[in-house]
Amino acid sequence: MNRIADTIKFVLVTIVLVLLLVAAVAMTSYAGEQLSLDQAVETALKNHPNLKAADSQVEVAQASVLKSRSGFLPKVTLSETWSKTDNPLMVLGTKLNQAIVTPSDFDPAVMNDPDPMSNYNTRLSVMQPLFNGGKEYLGVKQAKLAREAALQDRNRSRQETVFNVVKAYYGLLLAKEYDKVAIQSLETSAANVKLAEARFKAGAVLQSDLLRAKVQYAEVKEMATRSENGVKLAAANLNFAMGVPQDAQYAVEGALSAQEMKEDLNGMVGEALSLRPDLVSLGLNRKNAEANVSQARTDYVPSLNLMGQVDWNSDRPAGNDAKSWAVMAVLQWNLFDGLVTTSRVREASASAGRMRALDDQMRSGVQLQVRQAYYNLHASVDRIAATSSSVQEAEEGFRIVQKRYEAGMTTLVDVLGAENALIRARTGALQALYDNNVAAAELKLAAGTL
Repeated sequence: MNRIADTIKFVLVTIVLVLLLVAAVAMTSYAGEQLSLDQAVETALKNHPNLKAADSQVEVAQASVLKSRSGFLPKVTLSETWSKTDNPLMVLGTKLNQAIVTPSDFDPAVMNDPDPMSNYNTRLSVMQPLFNGGKEYLGVKQAKLAREAALQDRNRSRQETVFNVVKAYYGLLLAKEYDKVAIQSLETSAANVKLAEARFKAGAVLQSDLLRAKVQYAEVKEMATRSENGVKLAAANLNFAMGVPQDAQYAVEGALSAQEMKEDLNGMVGEALSLRPDLVSLGLNRKNAEANVSQARTDYVPSLNLMGQVDWNSDRPAGNDAKSWAVMAVLQWNLFDGLVTTSRVREASASAGRMRALDDQMRSGVQLQVRQAYYNLHASVDRIAATSSSVQEAEEGFRIVQKRYEAGMTTLVDVLGAENALIRARTGALQALYDNNVAAAELKLAAGTL
């Protein structure tokens, strides 16, 4: 019996240890792996769909470069054609092609009413462009410009993805800090309720003070609920920015800290005008549009192509009963096409003018974006200094008012007012830090250096 009891105890202890181990693993999994800002950015660069789409667009542009080079290469085709006819001229021609003409074929009765005849024509043809007014060279140039523009667009997509991750990461840190403020405020509000309740029981205050304290507690509790949901939403937003499932669990590292002003405005503007990938891309597209004008004008110039072909004709498929060859040089000049070429040239010129105007507009817009981001960062630094001192003043003010209320020297209205001021000061300081960090990232994004 003792051995059975010992065995049962051993099994129970083992089960308990296994359950504890499973719970520990589950808690660790729920907490999620640690995630730094650099790791979040790296994850986004590997997984975000926008970057994958941009990569595909670069591949499309690269394929277009290869396609444009085909204009320099010969076109080789192999064909097999079957025909059957009793047309007198075609029957005689078929016999000539098959090299089976006999004197009897020139009998008028036979020539005028021939029997139906089948022919299998195997043809190998080659066409080599020699000169097309520079159309091929311009095509390669335009394709390369488009490829470079796609690469710049991909780089800009990378920068925007990084910015979205940075903003979402800071947003999650802000949401967590808001939640801490809400919990701290909830504790303070609960303490005020107890204080008001004690003074009410002692007959020192009216019941209205206790009711006001409870109303304040309910409002702060609602704020705490919103802040808790805000953390969940901010975490999902970060996952979205990284391109991972929105229910993935991560534990973010770090805290919001002030970013100092280190950049010179004129230097940042200069960097933006030379480095912004989307601005560089637009400049490449402008050059492409200008090259398209020259491309349209090539239709005014004559073209010269060399052609050669070898034919095999037979009464059976892929037969080689009769072989013939031909070489041709074709010079073609468009003397008048109903003003089609002229309209294309004008259309291309108008498109090039539009691209030049868009380029000028974007260059001005980029400068404005840099200035706005720079001024926002400058203002955020001043706000951090102001809100930091306001938090200290609000904490001290709340402490004083609370002591005065405990001594019966002021009303609960003043206590609740001081508590609300403290909440606003703390959240304002956190918002100033968040805005400062986002403004620093926005400045780099505007300058094209992120």
